[in-house]
Amino acid sequence: MPPYDLRMTRRHDGDVEDTLRAPAVHRAVAACANPVIAYLVARLLLRVVPALPTVPTYAVCLLLGLVVGWRAWTARIDLHTGSMLVHNTLATTRVERRGVKRIAESGRVEWRPGTERAMRLPAEALHGPWWTLGTGRTAYALNREQARSWLRTMPHDVAPGEGD
Repeated sequence: MPPYDLRMTRRHDGDVEDTLRAPAVHRAVAACANPVIAYLVARLLLRVVPALPTVPTYAVCLLLGLVVGWRAWTARIDLHTGSMLVHNTLATTRVERRGVKRIAESGRVEWRPGTERAMRLPAEALHGPWWTLGTGRTAYALNREQARSWLRTMPHDVAPGEGD
């Protein structure tokens, strides 16, 4: 029996065409900063509300910091045949391919879900955060262009709801 392969369990959908990610260094800095910020929040909570128990407060805040840090490390965009799955640090959103209007230069996906008004979804894999000071600009530009190419090459025979 072959050894258990974590790389194969990463995606549950067999139709993932491409995965877009921010540069690894940017994701690593964001992931490492979250537990540090969580520790500082725990210290602030203990100062403001001294009645809180110390160990559980640190434990809960650091656990949340680790979870959010993991989400920051795994932030990406999965391009499926009929939709894109945008995994940001705090939320994951599925956007139907037919609803996407454009990929803005600001790193936002502009889409219209059904009959609702147009929405702008920021995508961490398409635009660098302010603290990068412009480093990795070409990687983010390449990600935006790959997403635009995915949008331009939309198959016309995919019915809504298929290929998800």
